[in-house]
Amino acid sequence: MQRHCVPHILTRCQTLKESMKYDIEFPNPFGFGVDIVDVDDHLPSLGCNIKLQLELPRGVFSYSASDVWFEYSVYDQFVADLKLLLTGEVVEAEFYDIDREILYSFTKQKISISVQRIHSEKGTGYMEFKQDNDPELIQQHISHLEKFAKWW
Repeated sequence: MQRHCVPHILTRCQTLKESMKYDIEFPNPFGFGVDIVDVDDHLPSLGCNIKLQLELPRGVFSYSASDVWFEYSVYDQFVADLKLLLTGEVVEAEFYDIDREILYSFTKQKISISVQRIHSEKGTGYMEFKQDNDPELIQQHISHLEKFAKWW
């Protein structure tokens, strides 16, 4: 398995009250940022650190993790499916890690993000956020994700 470090390719968007600075940022409704720290050419994938933050009127939900892997093909399919979702050609677009512990999903009706982390010694943690969808949010995601300078 060949791995090597990747120079940071930064994109920026206004998310929450502060500007997040990650390699890949998913705009509203959730503050979801992905920093690429490694790549694997054997299984074309990105090794990442992630941060998820959602501000609510009476508090903030926050989650971060390291050593999370996403396949290149899943990223590409997510962007393609978002476009098809706008035209009604598919019913769902999903972005998820190799272990499917993190799932970002769009349907015509809902946007959701869920995290289920399992640790053999400490137990299981689960959180999920859902929001009604708006076609404008899908278009924002497409525009934003197409700005990421892919090298594959």
